[in-house]
Amino acid sequence: MTEKRRIALNMFATYGRSLYALVIGLFCGRWALMALGKSDFGLVGLIGGMAGFVSFLNSILAAAVGRFYAVKVGEARKAASPEHGVEECRKWFNTAITIHTAVPVVLVVIGYPVGLWLVKNFLAIPPERVADCVWVWRFTCLTCFAGMVGVPFQAMYTAKQEIAELTIYSFAATTCNAIFLYYMITHPGFWLVKYAGWMCIVAVVPQVMIAARALAKYAECRIVRGYMFSRERIRQLAVFAGAQFWSNFSGVFSSQGQAILVNKYMGAAYNASMTIGRQVSAHALTLSSSLDGAFWPAITNKTGEGDVKGVKKYCWMSMRMSSIFVLVFAIPLSLEIRKVLALWLVNPPDFAAELCVILLAREVLERMTAAYATAIYGYGKGVVRYSWTVGWAGICTVFVSWAFFAVGLGMWSVVIGLAVSKLVTLAVRLYLGRILVGFGFWEWFKGVFMPIGVSTALSFVAGFSVKAAMEASLLRLIATTALCEAVLLPLCWMLVLKREEKAWIIDRIKCFRR
Repeated sequence: MTEKRRIALNMFATYGRSLYALVIGLFCGRWALMALGKSDFGLVGLIGGMAGFVSFLNSILAAAVGRFYAVKVGEARKAASPEHGVEECRKWFNTAITIHTAVPVVLVVIGYPVGLWLVKNFLAIPPERVADCVWVWRFTCLTCFAGMVGVPFQAMYTAKQEIAELTIYSFAATTCNAIFLYYMITHPGFWLVKYAGWMCIVAVVPQVMIAARALAKYAECRIVRGYMFSRERIRQLAVFAGAQFWSNFSGVFSSQGQAILVNKYMGAAYNASMTIGRQVSAHALTLSSSLDGAFWPAITNKTGEGDVKGVKKYCWMSMRMSSIFVLVFAIPLSLEIRKVLALWLVNPPDFAAELCVILLAREVLERMTAAYATAIYGYGKGVVRYSWTVGWAGICTVFVSWAFFAVGLGMWSVVIGLAVSKLVTLAVRLYLGRILVGFGFWEWFKGVFMPIGVSTALSFVAGFSVKAAMEASLLRLIATTALCEAVLLPLCWMLVLKREEKAWIIDRIKCFRR
């Protein structure tokens, strides 16, 4: 399969998976809230967030492994001997197996008792729910362990640009999860522990299947004892992962710090509001990440090939197109968020609408600059500087929110903290992107921010005119959404996308059909 057709297939497959997950996820979130209740639903989000440290470390190591895989795949394309390229990838695979087995063992040994103490002695958990929350924490740890061990196998799919196959497992897991949640609401009871156990199963089983399939499919995925303990490769992975540590740690610190502040100042019921807001923004992110996921390995392959022009081409394309994908979802939803939450959850938690809007806005800004990070990590230069600078923005989020909680602003403290941190991150990315990888500020402003900003503003005004003219109803929701899209999509085609990008889209559609 050619690279053009592979990118097209990956994009369509991951977008279809994301759209399916979005639709099913809307029902699943409502069903989970209905079955668990606001308090238990908030506790699931709180306890699950405690594993954020493991998740963030997993993302660091996964990014490092994927980066070295993809660079070696790109180098192999330029090499005179393809067999040598396969052997190099096999070395990195074995190194990854070593790291992704040893690290989760250490994390479980250290992190499990710490989390247990927090559940029993620190967090504001109703006494009758402490024992159940202990089991939630155990299932969470098992899920994280399996996720880390499975990284070397999933990363190989990504590096080979065969992401479409992974969508099969995601589709099956999403469907099974929806069936289980529907069973929960039709059979009332105390579901907290059972729900956590099911979420563990639906996460672990696909990881096992993916690993078995990768071992059978890829020549690179062969266990060679002599390759597993290379000090030099472990050092390179550790240096690259360590460089990303601070920025990723800041994200976990911000997310969990905000959750703890809300829990201590507002109570567990308001943690449900944060969980809903994060679910909505995560669904918006899945639409854009489907495109980013298709482009990321291609960008990193290009860095391995030394194709600077190709790196920039895919980065700019990724920023423009992924921003459009988020806006298609975010603009009408922001306008009608209260009606959507009422239809979705019937009785949504207090302040959920406000958190949804601010988190959607953050995702739009994130997509408009995400490829800066991709390029920096792909080239591997300036990663420490970038990570350290961006990391402080996330750390400051918690302290900003804490200060506003202290003066009595309540949940608005979270909104202010989230807004400040994202604006600082945006400024840092633009500055360091220009210095480290040569992405000019004015090129971004004129090529990304301005056309997207104009298209967003006009679409928002069009949707708001419908909202102002009609009473709140399902018909108004449909009309607002239809007019927003009718204005946004043509404007994006005319103003945002460049001529070569329009040709690229048309060509990929043709490639996919052939």
